[in-house]
Amino acid sequence: MPNKKFYNPFRKVKKRDGRIVSFDFSKITIAIFKAAEQVGKPDYHLAKSLAEEVIRRLAKKIKIQRSYIPTIEEIQDTVEQVLIDKGQAKIAKSYILYRQKRAEIRKEKAQILNRESIDEVDKKFDLNALRVLTSRYLRKDIYGKVIESPKELFTRVAVHTTLPSLFYNEAVLKKRGRTVEHRFEEFSPEKFEGKFKIGDYALNRFHLDGLKRLYDRFNREQKLKLSWSKFLEKLKKRYFDKYAEEVKSFYDLMVSRKFMPNTPALANFGSVFGMGSACFVLDVGDSIESIMDTLKSASIIFKAGGGVGYNFSKLRPEGDFVRSTGGLASGPISFMSLYDRMTEVIKQGGIRRGANMGILNINHPDIEEFVRCKSGNQSMRNFNLSVLVFPEFWEHLKENKPYPLVNPRNGQVVKYADPKKLLNLICYQAWESAEPGVIFYDRINEFNPLMKVLGPIMATNPCGEVLLYPFESCNLGSINLWAFIKPNHSREKMIFDWPDFIKTVETATRFMDNVGDINKYPLPQIEEATLKSRKIGLGVMGLADALFELMIPYNSEEGLKFMERVIETLNYYSKVASIKLSRERGRFLLFDKSFYPEGKLPFSGFSSRGRSASGGKDKNSWRFDWRALIRKIKKQGLRNAFTTVIAPTGSISMIAGCSSGIEPSYSLVFEKNVAVGSFYYVNPVFERLLSRFGFFNDNLLKKVINNNGSVQKGANIPKKLKKVLVTAMDIKPEDHIRALAAIQKWVDSSISKTNNLPYNATPEDIKNIYILAYKLGCKDVTIYRDKSIQNQVLVTGQKKSKKNKAEFVAKKDTKAEGFSIYYQPNVLETLPGQANNFTDERKFCPSCHTELVNQEKCHGCPVCGWGVCS
Repeated sequence: MPNKKFYNPFRKVKKRDGRIVSFDFSKITIAIFKAAEQVGKPDYHLAKSLAEEVIRRLAKKIKIQRSYIPTIEEIQDTVEQVLIDKGQAKIAKSYILYRQKRAEIRKEKAQILNRESIDEVDKKFDLNALRVLTSRYLRKDIYGKVIESPKELFTRVAVHTTLPSLFYNEAVLKKRGRTVEHRFEEFSPEKFEGKFKIGDYALNRFHLDGLKRLYDRFNREQKLKLSWSKFLEKLKKRYFDKYAEEVKSFYDLMVSRKFMPNTPALANFGSVFGMGSACFVLDVGDSIESIMDTLKSASIIFKAGGGVGYNFSKLRPEGDFVRSTGGLASGPISFMSLYDRMTEVIKQGGIRRGANMGILNINHPDIEEFVRCKSGNQSMRNFNLSVLVFPEFWEHLKENKPYPLVNPRNGQVVKYADPKKLLNLICYQAWESAEPGVIFYDRINEFNPLMKVLGPIMATNPCGEVLLYPFESCNLGSINLWAFIKPNHSREKMIFDWPDFIKTVETATRFMDNVGDINKYPLPQIEEATLKSRKIGLGVMGLADALFELMIPYNSEEGLKFMERVIETLNYYSKVASIKLSRERGRFLLFDKSFYPEGKLPFSGFSSRGRSASGGKDKNSWRFDWRALIRKIKKQGLRNAFTTVIAPTGSISMIAGCSSGIEPSYSLVFEKNVAVGSFYYVNPVFERLLSRFGFFNDNLLKKVINNNGSVQKGANIPKKLKKVLVTAMDIKPEDHIRALAAIQKWVDSSISKTNNLPYNATPEDIKNIYILAYKLGCKDVTIYRDKSIQNQVLVTGQKKSKKNKAEFVAKKDTKAEGFSIYYQPNVLETLPGQANNFTDERKFCPSCHTELVNQEKCHGCPVCGWGVCS
């Protein structure tokens, strides 16, 4: 047992770059524990006892030099010596190898970032995260050379996001009384770059440009006490320095990897585009003018980095009469093809290719052509497709009555469809090519807070999780659940840090409300519509990793309960934060016309009609006093019409070093193809758990690779571990839907999740899944049957070849410094000659050539984060 009288005399430590920082004794304990864990001896008490001995030996030097401050190298040398002296040879060897690998990693990180050395922020992110940041987010010069560090990136984003708070300062904002619009003043941000600060944070020209845009908008709304020159004078005199604390809180959120905003905010804030929203919906009217205006608007959004959803159901069907020309209408499918071709040639802000969601109502006369239009994945490659299903369709299906199809031009029934055959067609196409998905009209509008004032929602963003009106946008961000997994006192198991999670939710809500203000909207109509509802989309990622660490199976009652608790907590405290923001800044403009004053909330978990994951009513499952909260909302208002969304997290989960969204692990091993062979990335928690229990070895990994990345067959590990280490394909389709429903119960908007089916699933299985999802209260559903798309997006595990049997050796990659449960996967390397054809972008990542996965309703790369819509 550790010595109870232990005393650590050190308060400072000297880093390799010469900086003097606070001494953290726990890091020594954790480093020793990690080394012990790697050799199957996870004894926390032993690690702490050895760490205490390290301190005692170092403390002897104080007698010689009173001002002695140990260096990192001295501490590590002493750790090695203590391990050897105490007879822990295996742990010592593991620790020595760890030190050597860390030195290699530091060198490789510097190479990736094109610098001679790395700083304290670089150390927090693994190699893969730095590759993603370098490839897609860090600023570059005209020659493509990286000219920004991760620390500078997160600083510019944090500063930019803080700027709106200055305008809610009591010396600036005029909430009541007669107001006057101040004279418009010209301003050139370039002339003042770096001359203004908030605390120690200098404002670049893009920060200043954003500040002026904010001022002009508040000024138009006659909310300001100060002229622009007076405002700048206060800024120059450092009146706003107290907001440096907010900058730091936003910065720490990102650098700690507890939270990441969506890609546009990371790429654009403090930079030229200035747009931080990812998701938009545009209206498509039944005229050539409306169609082409929307096409132009979409191209502008793509340029800035957003994705767009449209409902094409207002367009008259193909062959319908056109009075103005005397001709026949082309129909919605032909115009969708036009949008698809436009998307093909416009990249989203140089970051990604455009993404679209095409929706058609199930009662549109062209519905069958729409359902078939992506058959074989040969067309509409830049579209996700969904059918909007009305509740009366289910009645017609149940009663086997012909279903009327209505011409949107005049509201007349033009023909009837057999509802059974129509549903079978939808299910067959989803079986054959994973398209279309289905959206349930009544589920997305059942708890719609703006139904009375704006009518029903008819469209979503490209991945289907953000429910929006025409011209609305939503900024997204995700909290990394894995970051809140901490050891308990005995270190025998992991626990979830609920207080830290709650604190993060509240800070992230403020962060995202600020994004809505500082956003440089691509169109004035979008700015107007968005600021009326101020929807934000706070979600989560890292769920699969967190469940692995907690030893909770994804597909279990315990797993469903944990999911519900996490998302209920997320929603409750985001609402608490939104109420506080409403007091400080004002309620969203449509609040009084929404259903909130009636005592309603926008998710089924609050309603007596709330459904449990098993399908029954579950009104007594609250963990919080939601009735007390709604009383506060009635009295104090709400800042944001929606606060929660579960969005895709492809790139940002790579940066955070965690699993994506709420998806289960797709595979415990991923294949990456390169010119000289194939590499395999091993799930880091899988490696850690097996090392801890003494099962991690090359022989086991071969079996996992040959079993498509799963441990369920052939792996000689305890049943308890097999039960926990389930992959997406190990989970029954019904359990995917139950997880979707458990989370949807507490989410305002909707959820981006792919519900995976095995290769041998039938269209009838898909029909049963749709019906189950509707019964359990899901708002929309996307399925993916393994190998259903031509040129399969992902083949997990190892490629088999009759000519050449692959061999591999374990090769360690990076692990982020400091304990916080972030690890870079192992790399398993095959012999040369295994390379594949990289030209087919539907199968391989165009960035790193890893085979793509289908999850979070998108095709994306599990290694570098490239994705169609993530």
